[in-house]
Amino acid sequence: MGMAKLPYPIAYNFFTKDYHKTVSYNEYLQSFAGIGHLNLIKMNRLPDEKGIVPYFIELESIEGSSKGVTYFAYYYGYVKLKKVQNLYKIDQMKLYGEDFLCAPYHLWQHDAEAVVAIMYGEWCKLIKKQLPTKQDGYVKTIDYIGTDGADYRFIFFQLTNDTDVLISQYKKDSKGNWESIRIDPIKCVKD
Repeated sequence: MGMAKLPYPIAYNFFTKDYHKTVSYNEYLQSFAGIGHLNLIKMNRLPDEKGIVPYFIELESIEGSSKGVTYFAYYYGYVKLKKVQNLYKIDQMKLYGEDFLCAPYHLWQHDAEAVVAIMYGEWCKLIKKQLPTKQDGYVKTIDYIGTDGADYRFIFFQLTNDTDVLISQYKKDSKGNWESIRIDPIKCVKD
């Protein structure tokens, strides 16, 4: 609002050429239809991935509706940056809408402690002892001692709707450093 469509082509130029092939300018422009204002409310850099610098983001938007009223909507997701010459450009972006009716009242999948206990404890049989959760702002850290004797750490970010999203998993190596890992609990159930 206020500058019409002036910011859109400028922002679109922050995409890499490869991302331009994935998202046309018209698709990009259309993704803002009905949105009057956006606020970046959370942003956190994630561990780098082979030349990619990923960020977790959460956005608050003010959107119009067919009822003639405006409302707040929230989205979270990931933005991946890639260095192109001396600049970092957006190479990928994925956003998910937040549910304010169901998320805080239902389903264990929205609660970090339950996710770790059920998926990694019950399904994968990996937890010997789960330690108390540490929370600093919207970052939740859950450590546990594995059935293999190793120390594990799971990092969750708490969204505005109180849903906890698993961001990263770590295992302490023999030198005492946290090493990024990826345990897929669905494989535990299938095996």
